[in-house]
Amino acid sequence: MLKTKTKYTWEGWESSGREDWVFSVKHPCELIGTHAKLIDKELRESEKVEYCVYSPRTSSTSTPFGLRSEEASRGICVTDKRFIVSEDRHIKGVEPNLISIGFEDIQYFNIGNALILGWFSIHYCVNDSSKDMTILFSSIGKHHFEKLIRSYKKYRGKGGINECGIETYYPSSFLYNIKDNVHRNDLKTLISSGERCVLTFSCQYLWGVLKKKRWSWGKQFDVYLTNNTTLLLTNRNLLIARNGRGESASLAVDTMNISLDKIEKVELLREETSQGMIHRFKTCLIKKSGFEILDIPLMGKDKNVEASLNTVVSLLNNRKEK
Repeated sequence: MLKTKTKYTWEGWESSGREDWVFSVKHPCELIGTHAKLIDKELRESEKVEYCVYSPRTSSTSTPFGLRSEEASRGICVTDKRFIVSEDRHIKGVEPNLISIGFEDIQYFNIGNALILGWFSIHYCVNDSSKDMTILFSSIGKHHFEKLIRSYKKYRGKGGINECGIETYYPSSFLYNIKDNVHRNDLKTLISSGERCVLTFSCQYLWGVLKKKRWSWGKQFDVYLTNNTTLLLTNRNLLIARNGRGESASLAVDTMNISLDKIEKVELLREETSQGMIHRFKTCLIKKSGFEILDIPLMGKDKNVEASLNTVVSLLNNRKEK
């Protein structure tokens, strides 16, 4: 009788976590290192595996957008119910660990890149405390993490915008309304099957304010640190693509994806400044026993921005469940 192959494809092979690329597998058993056993043992028989990714460690520990992560290799599995993430620091005495993030606990995603550095982050709640699970990787593997988000979005459709009486558009043609080519490409990869676009517009993201003095009379004035942002509203999600700041600002882009079923309500606060109108786009996110406020500062150069923001606020606050 012929011997069958071992259950774990790479069992017995020690991984340094320094592999050259991010790659996907069909099942957690095909992951390398300790990740195969950790995730496979966590899976329940009732769960359907959607997508699995292996991400080797990188030397970077932070991003231009403030997201931080320990240097580690990781296995990621998204099922029809949750994300299962294993982490191996590859340090003697530090045991690998595993976390499970249920879909109902996820508040939003961040995904982006700056040159060859890429990142993927899940903002979620545990016992009413907010946490971030962030993975840094080589940006050539970004498409795998985009598919993780699209796999999740297949199961999150409730609480979206009712299409009755609201004009929606197929993404294939609508996304060409986005003038920024990089933003357009990054947003396009996060649109899932069945999503339809509602509206999009460009504005400025406010990073901070510097105080400076005019040499002639010494009075202080504000210098606003901003960069380009594109907001895209679909019938299921709110997506915001923004450029970073500093010398590499145009090369660093982060995209936030918030499922509409996580938004309880939104509020638009206005502040007139010498450099334009600041809109604080305050989003109230649903938690198990309360809410979390997400404050997004935006600047508009013309009245069209304020009109577009008002439309978003109206649609989100008055939407009806399907």
